[in-house]
Amino acid sequence: MKILIIHIYFKHVGGAEIIAYDSMKLLQKHGHDVRYIALQSDNYFEENYPYISKFTTGVKNTKDYLKSPISYYYNLKAKKDVEKTIKEFKPNLIHLHNVISGFSPAILESCKNIPTIMTVHDSGIICPAATLLFANKYLCNPHKCKAGNGLSCIINKCEKNSLEGSIRKAIRYNLIYKNIKYVDKFITPSKALKQKILEANIGINADQIFVLNNFLNITPKDLKPNYENKGYFLYIGRLSPEKGLHYLLEALIHLPKSIKLKIAGVGSEENKLKKFALDNKLYNVEFLGFKNREEIKDLYQNCISTILPCNWFENFPTTNMESFINGKPVIASSIGGIPEQVENNVTGLLFEPGNVMQLKECIIKYLNNSNLVIEHGKNAYNKAVNLYNTSNYYKHLIDIYRTLLVKTEGVL
Repeated sequence: MKILIIHIYFKHVGGAEIIAYDSMKLLQKHGHDVRYIALQSDNYFEENYPYISKFTTGVKNTKDYLKSPISYYYNLKAKKDVEKTIKEFKPNLIHLHNVISGFSPAILESCKNIPTIMTVHDSGIICPAATLLFANKYLCNPHKCKAGNGLSCIINKCEKNSLEGSIRKAIRYNLIYKNIKYVDKFITPSKALKQKILEANIGINADQIFVLNNFLNITPKDLKPNYENKGYFLYIGRLSPEKGLHYLLEALIHLPKSIKLKIAGVGSEENKLKKFALDNKLYNVEFLGFKNREEIKDLYQNCISTILPCNWFENFPTTNMESFINGKPVIASSIGGIPEQVENNVTGLLFEPGNVMQLKECIIKYLNNSNLVIEHGKNAYNKAVNLYNTSNYYKHLIDIYRTLLVKTEGVL
């Protein structure tokens, strides 16, 4: 089968990028002809990969927007690049990954004559700000921006408290709503996101959405779990407001200074978080900056557990699965698709989003009970090995492709 994968990046930015790239490698391993096109970027997964399209880079701020306002809403160059690739490659199907926030909605038009499926990695398809945070503060529940109407986003300045940014995102959201009809089927890694999409009333029916958990391109032969630790807790991910790291640092204020926390990642909140830690004499917190995948593996292997204190709608975090496969349980907010991964008191500990005292108690519980940490770590490892493996993912992905291509003969 000839499959065209389209994504924002061809480099490691977050979990969505890993899933998109690993999907390509998995499909190629099974004999499929797969091409991957993305925005112009750097630090590629593969040097000299021939199919990186030189699309216009997405708008990141008001300054970028003023330089090229039309392409933000309708990127004609990106649309033509996709159409050119389709004409040359002649794919049997197109698989989109997280194109909403990075590409213009115009590229959805390019897919209208080819069977197309989209993996929805976050809430960008149903939320103008792509965070599902009402007024940029707490979970938007019940969902306010329905059927392409982003007025609530504008009124409440959901896009980083910026009126201009919120207007821009609301208009774009309406264009996405109008063009989403060109996508035939959707994949959500969690049941929770499927439910949110149905609540948003954007013209997608339940039978169009398949739930397919993300996977780990790791086998038990590649990585052995480590149920010992070197006495620290670990956060891995973006340093941005919605990730809730400020709650974690607040919890540490109420805990013994002997408790060590390592934070791996970069982001807009880095300086603010470092200042908070310094002001509150949290010398037990170590900011490690960006770490590559090998360095991250070592951090996983030696931690007590990972912590994910987010207050936004996390879909199906890759970091939780990676923690599991290393034999480490997860302390996390009970929000979005996280409870589908982290079963409370089985593979980790859950707490109410933003509840600093509950988070503190979870940390103490693991700190004072090493046997419980090991028990939960073993449960977590078994879950990762049995559910989040390449065999399960490939089998179900191909079944979904077959459903999409049911009217096409001779492609499988």
